Amino acid sequence: MQVAAFLDGLSALADESHRQKLAYYGIPNESALGVRMPDIRAYVKPFRGEAQLALDLFESDYHEAKLAAGLIYPGKQLSLDQADAFMQGLYSWDLVDQFCSGLFVQAPFAKDLPYLWTPLPAEYNRRSGIVMIACLSMKHKKMPDAELLPYLELVREYIDDERNFVKKAHSWTLRTLGKRSLWLNEQVVNFIEKHWQNEKGEIANWAARDAWKELRDPKILDRLRLKAQRAK
Repeated sequence: MQVAAFLDGLSALADESHRQKLAYYGIPNESALGVRMPDIRAYVKPFRGEAQLALDLFESDYHEAKLAAGLIYPGKQLSLDQADAFMQGLYSWDLVDQFCSGLFVQAPFAKDLPYLWTPLPAEYNRRSGIVMIACLSMKHKKMPDAELLPYLELVREYIDDERNFVKKAHSWTLRTLGKRSLWLNEQVVNFIEKHWQNEKGEIANWAARDAWKELRDPKILDRLRLKAQRAK
């Protein structure tokens, strides 16, 4: 009954024009209601921490119900088996990104997930592993920069995967790491040049090239220098 009532309230926030726009962004909208993410976040606040509700919602046919499940499920209760079960049920980039940044990153085993999921062959399984690296960089602010460096080898191993939502995840992750600090920026840029720069000075891989261009932007470098100065 609680699930039905929850879905009734969620459905009341639906906007058909937004549902139509989802397809433009590469999000399957056949089972979507058309509820915007800020509205979902506001709606789920009274339900946060209700694990069983989250599990029931994830089993629902509605796209937004699955998004809500990732916001509601209590991160401190998340087991590796349950994280795997959620991850295996993710079928779009927005679900992957929301679960990784909102739920999976809270888990005590979050740092292991890139190594567990990136080798998996399915597109959204692999995206989950790569995106977790970006989320660790953004959300684990006390994590030493040096602890993020080993993930670059994981990126290098799978960066030739040309599937759209995998290669975009690689680019995003490299850019996120390189914008975390001036030191990491140098490390990521050097790593890219070492492994993908050809004799003409060109970066051969699309994801690496996309990140390399942004990380060398003078505005980004100035911002990182200012950040480093303030930290002293």
